[in-house]
Amino acid sequence: MSDFRINDYSDAGAYQILRGINKADSKYEDNTDTSIMDLADKKADKEENKSGITVALEDFSKTTNGFNGSNSSNIVAEDTEKDFFEKAAEFFGRGSNNIFQSEEGKELVNNSGKIYQNDLFKSDIAKNGGIKYAKSGDSVYESALNFAKADIDAIEKAYQMAAEECERNGKLQLHELHSYMEYDGNAKEALEEMNLAGSKKDITAKEYASYLIAADGMVQSADGAKFDKDAVDGLISKENAQAIKEFKNGELKEIAQNIYDENFK
Repeated sequence: MSDFRINDYSDAGAYQILRGINKADSKYEDNTDTSIMDLADKKADKEENKSGITVALEDFSKTTNGFNGSNSSNIVAEDTEKDFFEKAAEFFGRGSNNIFQSEEGKELVNNSGKIYQNDLFKSDIAKNGGIKYAKSGDSVYESALNFAKADIDAIEKAYQMAAEECERNGKLQLHELHSYMEYDGNAKEALEEMNLAGSKKDITAKEYASYLIAADGMVQSADGAKFDKDAVDGLISKENAQAIKEFKNGELKEIAQNIYDENFK
């Protein structure tokens, strides 16, 4: 479960619902291990418009198979072993480059015992000072979209393992929030207010990406927090996350809607 509890969604719904924003505001120890992100960043360097946290979330979703006695999805040593089809593909030169199935990744899992989704975010924050959803030189818009897709899929995979009737449709739905946070009934209103694409029942990856970029461009001024397009740099910092909390849902929606209409519609 999350390390924060939500009780009021009348303001800052995007901060409270979207992990790519609120995780950047989390408190972690200075000595947090960055090995996961070191491995993920190495893979991401060879992939266009994907950062370390994005490929880590993607590979986590492909690898995790259960809760293994915990209340959150995780990866254990058994999950890192390749099945018959993966071994066959590898034999013919079409093997997966899943970071958790590499020798370094297996060692990380063995040493940790279990690796949770939260460990991925901790490693990213410890190494990069926030949620680094875009590498230098990549498109922040395409990178934001790829991160949003990966994060939603990781959330849906966890919920699907907990509730078999779950449909992994690439959209963040109200019931799926259960897999990573506690919330009250007001979350439904926040989802409705955050709507950019027409549906008030869920958040698409493109909507998520729009809010992510809105958060990235938040800066503090003499008049309070404001959005500066030139400040968007591919990293959601603690300062970005805290600044976005100053916005009511409707005010933030105007910024996100412009980003959505110009880049994702």
